[in-house]
Amino acid sequence: MARKALTWLVLLIVVVLLMALASLMTGPEGVRLQGFGWLLWVAIGAVIVYIIYFATADHPAWQIGTREVVYMAIGAALYGVFSYLFNGTVFVVPSVSQVALRPAIVFPVFFGYAFGPAVGFFTGAVGNILGDFLTGWGVFPAWDIGNGLVGLVAGLPVILGRERALNILTGVVAAVGVALSLWAMTTEIESPFFGGPLSPLMRWVPLIGAALVVALRFALGGNIALASVIVWGAVANIVGIGFAAIADIWINGYPPAVALLGEFVPAAGPNILHAAILTPLLVGAYNALQQQLGRGAGVA
Repeated sequence: MARKALTWLVLLIVVVLLMALASLMTGPEGVRLQGFGWLLWVAIGAVIVYIIYFATADHPAWQIGTREVVYMAIGAALYGVFSYLFNGTVFVVPSVSQVALRPAIVFPVFFGYAFGPAVGFFTGAVGNILGDFLTGWGVFPAWDIGNGLVGLVAGLPVILGRERALNILTGVVAAVGVALSLWAMTTEIESPFFGGPLSPLMRWVPLIGAALVVALRFALGGNIALASVIVWGAVANIVGIGFAAIADIWINGYPPAVALLGEFVPAAGPNILHAAILTPLLVGAYNALQQQLGRGAGVA
């Protein structure tokens, strides 16, 4: 256990060093790291990671070996490059109102779900650092850690089981979606992402996302693998993007309503939609490839 805990400490240090390197190499238009306040949120994220780790430390999914390092590198590279491609730089993906289409979120969810929480965390955190750096936006530590948490939480079914608490988690997603939509419909705030008030469509996005997750979970019936990746992908985005949005209450001084409705809803809502639609497709493609190569059934 001590060795695995030390490995995780090294992994977190690598993430911090990559943040610092990206900051040094960021151009004048990008956001650079200032002072040491950002380390507080990295530390809070690390505490969350270690709480989850120590609660389940005996499971072999926490082991980081050569295979996991390879998957980490592939996942982070894919997430970073696809984030760059779809951030309005190469492919200008159409958006509806304030709903931006960001399909790259499929990578931390898939790599976490398929290969475990360590691979998912590295894919999300380092991939987000790379994507923001390539786009020229700079470094946003709370969002890097938040994306890491997306991948980590998506990987928990490897440890806890695909079927465990699936209906309870589905209910949690539904409750969060209903609560956020009701709050958004009765609250006027300025969106820090887009400026101006939230659009009418954006106010419905949490409810739409939750409804899609619930519908797909029960429509898939006995296909636990696909139902699980959809539900856990939604929970992962609620936790990870929620962490980043809540951090901005302190980092940027946003009121809670602005952080949760103006940041969390426009970021997590479309992410949940994309994860629910695209991750099962990626799981299916991966399983088909594994069968073709004679390596078993893939993600069960």
